[in-house]
Amino acid sequence: MSLNAYQVFVAIAERGSFASAAHQLNLSPSAVSHALASFEKELGFTLFGRTRSGARLTAGGEALLPTVREVLQCNDKLRQQAAELLGFESGTVRIGAFTCVSVAWLPKIIRSFATRYPQIEVSIEQGAHDDVAKWVMNSRVDLGFTIFPAPPGLESTPLYADPLMCIAPLGFAPKGKACITVPELTDHNVVLQEENQGKETEKVLANHKISIRSGARAIDDAAILAMVESGLGLSVMPQLALLGHKSAVQVLPLYPLESRVIVLASLGQQSLAPATKAMHQHIEKFVAGWSTGEDCSQS
Repeated sequence: MSLNAYQVFVAIAERGSFASAAHQLNLSPSAVSHALASFEKELGFTLFGRTRSGARLTAGGEALLPTVREVLQCNDKLRQQAAELLGFESGTVRIGAFTCVSVAWLPKIIRSFATRYPQIEVSIEQGAHDDVAKWVMNSRVDLGFTIFPAPPGLESTPLYADPLMCIAPLGFAPKGKACITVPELTDHNVVLQEENQGKETEKVLANHKISIRSGARAIDDAAILAMVESGLGLSVMPQLALLGHKSAVQVLPLYPLESRVIVLASLGQQSLAPATKAMHQHIEKFVAGWSTGEDCSQS
């Protein structure tokens, strides 16, 4: 069994097709097929079911995928440690993040990190909070931005307490001039998020043991803002998700104050490769500077 076969197996599993895996690995489709066939022959069972729409993992493939990812992760860690002994840093860092982190933080984080560590490659995967946590658990990514509390088995570092805000149409007049109380939400239609997306509104309501009426659901921040702007109701969104928005809505503080804690999750500091440890430290420093208004681009 070879590392090349492991890389092919993981690439097909993540991309869902032989052609996409070949493109990602810069290999010919025949080379990808040959590597997988050799791997399956050594194992004694098939790893994928071939369909018209692509390739789907078999039960055996599903069972092996986390272990194969761990092997590749350990190999990368070994190469990085060897590189450090030679006096330079190299390697790959894989990061999972949800939308507003990808927009507000990651471009500056990656740019400033690349200035300091030009030989380290960084890859990004974007998904919902729950998706990111799962990716960290199964070693698909090395570090993941998610929301406290992280699932059992993950080590998490708190980064930022992100205040939750109420967004309302421009003509909306709250009972209080400067804010809206959480119980006041029960008097209005509220735009909710689809399942497996950010669930800040539902968490606020659950914390205060109140229920609301809702006639609309949206899958992302832009859709929520558009629905509120058109007068379909109020909603609750994190302040980070509202940075730079150009929608014609009001942004009102909630009372009492509610927030979500953004954390950086991993399988544990001791298991991180040198390049990943460097990125972890860089992210912590960046967010600390960003939250206090310092120049984060040099962190």
